[in-house]
Amino acid sequence: MLEGKKHLYLIFFVFLCVRVLFIFFTGYDNCELCPDCNWINIISERALVGNFDFDVERFIFPPFYPCFIALLKFLLGNFWAAGLVISQLLISSISGVYFYKLSELLFPQDKRIAYLSTGLFAVFPLTLWWVHTFCTEMLFQSLLIISIYYLVLSCKKQEVKFVILSAAAFSIVFLTKSHILPFTPFIVLAYFIGVKPFGKALLYSICYAAICLSATLPFGIYNLQKHGEYVLSSNGLKFHFYTGNSEFGYISIVDVPPRDSDDFIKLKYVKHMGYFNGSVHDSIWVLPQKEKQELYLQQSLKWIKAHPAKFMELKVNNLSRFLLPGVSYQQYTFWEWLLSLLISLPVYIFGYFGIVKALRNDFKSNFFILGLFITLLLFSVIFYAQNRFRTITIEPFYILYSACGLLLFYDSFLKRK
Repeated sequence: MLEGKKHLYLIFFVFLCVRVLFIFFTGYDNCELCPDCNWINIISERALVGNFDFDVERFIFPPFYPCFIALLKFLLGNFWAAGLVISQLLISSISGVYFYKLSELLFPQDKRIAYLSTGLFAVFPLTLWWVHTFCTEMLFQSLLIISIYYLVLSCKKQEVKFVILSAAAFSIVFLTKSHILPFTPFIVLAYFIGVKPFGKALLYSICYAAICLSATLPFGIYNLQKHGEYVLSSNGLKFHFYTGNSEFGYISIVDVPPRDSDDFIKLKYVKHMGYFNGSVHDSIWVLPQKEKQELYLQQSLKWIKAHPAKFMELKVNNLSRFLLPGVSYQQYTFWEWLLSLLISLPVYIFGYFGIVKALRNDFKSNFFILGLFITLLLFSVIFYAQNRFRTITIEPFYILYSACGLLLFYDSFLKRK
């Protein structure tokens, strides 16, 4: 084992090299994987000239990432794209160091888990695929790992400085992608479960909440004045419910058209939702934000009431997509589906086993993974199942616990021989 902090520098270097090599050999365009890249770039132009109205018609987009790109454009001019790629390479590599430290923190009795899990995470293709894109995924994932590390550390060490660091990182996380906001009650529970006495747990929770709420003030107040509602990060909750509980959502998940059809192409772009959901969608689309979100919710509830069988079928499919590894066989080619299954299946099998064992052995320290699991389960089933949300939010932690599960099986096998 390397002494001191040399191994941490080595982890950073390995993560950086793997990601650079992946980009070099794949050579994909950094906007081709996710349509979000194009319009995020457009709203970053607004921020660059001091316009922080991030209304993207369907909802108000979270503020941090467009502002981050705007800052790079201001500082680097025409070289902003290179700066964005380099910054994502660096933050992704730094997250590898924190991933190792989190593994070490959760399983101090077995260093093998930290090294194995970090090695697996370094080369996990489904994470590597997002490093070079101009969308929010990589920043979100990296800072979530850092935030969780300091959350666990603050429970173990019971020092306020770690509470502050976790809350600061988590603030950027939810200001980057707001689907993580339902995880916040589990942060509070983590302190009341893991910190004693009660007064200290309460203090940590209040401190955490104060930092996170303070981070919402500039954007929240701006939108209160501009759109008549205080927006924590994004106001897309009701729109996403509509996305996943409508004819568009049903066809996207259950009754997927052939991949070579025009309908399949239309499913990829939200602007075509009216094609599947009817003219009412287009009439809602043009309304002010505060009005349209309520109407989206009403349309969702109306569809559920009119199609109870479709609704139940959709929810079952959402659940299976969340629990089972790999991409959708309906929306990707056979070989893409098979490759993703072969890569992810061991991670999921050993990961689920490792999570159960870890929660039994040290429920307090590992409580966060239960919270993340429930958060993403509810989002996937109630709203809609989306592979990239799962990949960036919970799969890194599946990798961590899969190393634990795999080594438990390995040790058990050796004992039997």
